[in-house]
Amino acid sequence: MYLTKDDLKLSYGVDVHIGKTLVERAVPTDNLYWKNRTIYIPGAPGYIFIPIYTDILHRSGVQLDELMTESFIQTCEKILHSAALHEYEHITWKEHVLQVAELVRPQIVHHQFFNDLMTYAAQEQPLRLASLPFGTAFPSLNRADSYLFLLATIQSPSFDVQKALKGWYALMTYFLLMDDLADIKEDIRTGQSNALIDAGLNDHGEKLIAQMIDKSIADMNEVNPVLANRIDHKKSLIDLHGLIASIRLGS
Repeated sequence: MYLTKDDLKLSYGVDVHIGKTLVERAVPTDNLYWKNRTIYIPGAPGYIFIPIYTDILHRSGVQLDELMTESFIQTCEKILHSAALHEYEHITWKEHVLQVAELVRPQIVHHQFFNDLMTYAAQEQPLRLASLPFGTAFPSLNRADSYLFLLATIQSPSFDVQKALKGWYALMTYFLLMDDLADIKEDIRTGQSNALIDAGLNDHGEKLIAQMIDKSIADMNEVNPVLANRIDHKKSLIDLHGLIASIRLGS
């Protein structure tokens, strides 16, 4: 599936210039994240999130000129290459975090943010810490949080980091929950981490997951109402109760 700048604008509210720049960008060479890909933004959440979150950063006060620099985009790509190394089990989570930290270290602007993120992310798995603004209740939904190291490099004086974090967790909670919903039966079979398993395959767990989706919608509405409306519509199509019931019955 090929997405155009207009698709990104109409369906996700992405700034047209951001959409055009990224849709037309060449696939980076020797980057495991784009392995066997021929277009930069195929129609999968793991790629669609790139222009969406770039737009969220713009909505959070980051100047468009900074977001569209070759340096900024290449930093994003290198973080994702390291993430793919972890996904393919070439490196551990902690090794991945240390790689990304070293990648952004020469560009750090927000030192306290970087230090706090390191405290959180450099755990054996990304567990939410009460004293820090990172993470959700379930480690399986925090598995993309290494991307947040990018925020430590942002130079724009009007950057609102709290808004950027709110947008991040609203977006990634939704995308990763959708991924976990699709993979739940396979993850049960293989023992892979999954938010539904973390929450519990029961009425209480169902309520927790529904509440997380509702929070994503409410938080995203403050950042990008177009995307919030899309998430709300997608929620209406999900039979969460039926899915959990079918798993209980072993079907």
